[in-house]
Amino acid sequence: MAKLTDNHKAALKRFRDQRKEQGEDPAEYAKQFRRERLAIEAALKNGPATVPAIANATGLAGKQVLWHLAGMRKYGLAREVDQDGDYPRYELIAAGKETQGKTDGAKNGARC
Repeated sequence: MAKLTDNHKAALKRFRDQRKEQGEDPAEYAKQFRRERLAIEAALKNGPATVPAIANATGLAGKQVLWHLAGMRKYGLAREVDQDGDYPRYELIAAGKETQGKTDGAKNGARC
């Protein structure tokens, strides 16, 4: 990982200070994010579901559910499986199921 320069450190400090001024505590944001993600994962453990169904089950706004699902898809935690009318249905991906090929290099002694 690259070392942070003094300019980078100053920019990070300004960013953190701005967030505090806006009343956003980074630790509380992370806790809320995790609670939302766990609620979505719990809703999907019952099987594939649409964004409106997940939003209804979790009490989250549809746009918040969609935002989380986009991240989950990007990192291989969820996938689109079929359609329910106009809405795609999403399901959880079992750990290791889709990422096996990505970790084989590390298992075979490859270095980063």
